[in-house]
Amino acid sequence: MTLYGYSRVSTEEQSLERQLDALEARGVLREHIHEEKASGASERRPVLDHLVTDVLAAGDTLVISDLDRLSRRAARIILTLDELASRKITVESLYERVDTSTTDGLFSVTILGALAQRERDRIAERSRVGLEAARARGKHPGRPVAVTPEQHETALMLRNLGKSYRQVAAATGLSAITVAGVCREETAGHDCCQQGQQAPLRP
Repeated sequence: MTLYGYSRVSTEEQSLERQLDALEARGVLREHIHEEKASGASERRPVLDHLVTDVLAAGDTLVISDLDRLSRRAARIILTLDELASRKITVESLYERVDTSTTDGLFSVTILGALAQRERDRIAERSRVGLEAARARGKHPGRPVAVTPEQHETALMLRNLGKSYRQVAAATGLSAITVAGVCREETAGHDCCQQGQQAPLRP
């Protein structure tokens, strides 16, 4: 059982010292702290991905200063916590006082999951309203490719974790066919999604 730490700031000008001090005060050895400088707007976290995939093992504990070090998106936070819990890896967030080895900690994870589900429902509702508005204006678009940047990122992440198309579809609110297209980079609007834009309706 090993304590590992992860700290991240968004720019070169920001300092990691506050997070490092908090992690060391918790008992994490400096050589076990993984540091990263990556924009909060970007979901690319090579250091975190390496830590989660190649370093952490069953029985280990990942300590972070606060949950948004993992991501700004609730959906990705809950998916990361869920993956680690399934591998019997505990996560401690010092600011929110979340510890997934406790009952209260697991309850917090459940709340995060509910927030992620609410966001998926809002995405689906916006897509439905947009389609109805287009039809009311006399337009007859084909099936909309309602793949948002968050759905796109989540789908690829879950597939990389070995989840089936059906499991990914259930988690993202997409169809299994759309998930397959996203993973093959053949879905209409794919380039827009990679650039952080909403995929347009087909004309």
